[in-house]
Amino acid sequence: MTFYDRMQNTSDRLLVGKGQTVTITHIVPGTYDPATGGVTNTETEQTGTGAIVGWSNNMVDGTTIKNTDKQLLLSPLNTAGAVLDAPVLGDKVTDAAGTTYTMVAPLNRVSPAGTVVLYKINLRA
Repeated sequence: MTFYDRMQNTSDRLLVGKGQTVTITHIVPGTYDPATGGVTNTETEQTGTGAIVGWSNNMVDGTTIKNTDKQLLLSPLNTAGAVLDAPVLGDKVTDAAGTTYTMVAPLNRVSPAGTVVLYKINLRA
């Protein structure tokens, strides 16, 4: 196990201890079906661990990060201990209380030496 693998595990352990379980839903838009007149999207879900916190006042600019946005500190590992599929802008996040947010910019990967040890994601309700 490399140093950064250990950092990844440490990040996960801290978030499991202090965070909550979140469900990440990735939606792939389908194509229009003229026979039915609708579009069928494909959704995939994964469960991870994160902490949802407010942004510090100096980060809120009113445009990219709004006053009502939240920051998700997300473990790079899913609840089974495997590496998460990388989240992307537009994914949905549902917290333990059932509140659903959308991932909007910025979405940052903390990845020294190419190993993701934490995701820092802006959430908008």
